[in-house]
Amino acid sequence: MANSRFRAILLQRCPVCLDGRVFRSLLGTHKSCPSCGIRFERETGYFLTAMFFAYAIGFVLIAPTALYLYLREVSVNWFLAIISGALILLWPFIFRYSRILWLHADQLMDPRSEPPFGLPLDQPPPDR
Repeated sequence: MANSRFRAILLQRCPVCLDGRVFRSLLGTHKSCPSCGIRFERETGYFLTAMFFAYAIGFVLIAPTALYLYLREVSVNWFLAIISGALILLWPFIFRYSRILWLHADQLMDPRSEPPFGLPLDQPPPDR
């Protein structure tokens, strides 16, 4: 199970069935899994927590470069240009994997197995 979950994270797959694609385009997320039908966004603002993952991923990817540039005594202008350019180029990667990591972490903490019955998959569940 752990190996298939790791594979699903690397391949950016659904946290429930570990098969369906989460993204429909570079930055566009499916509303529900094309394979199992589970809704990805459980509530309004669901992906706000993914920002914490984005911050951590960005830090891990940029910190070694920043340290290298600092030790090489690169000028402040070049330092900012290189770091900014790297973040711009890495943003799609950071965005996608922050959402994937949040989806899988949330699935492990609060499992769900099936969509609400009787509702179209593109509609949110009714308020309780």
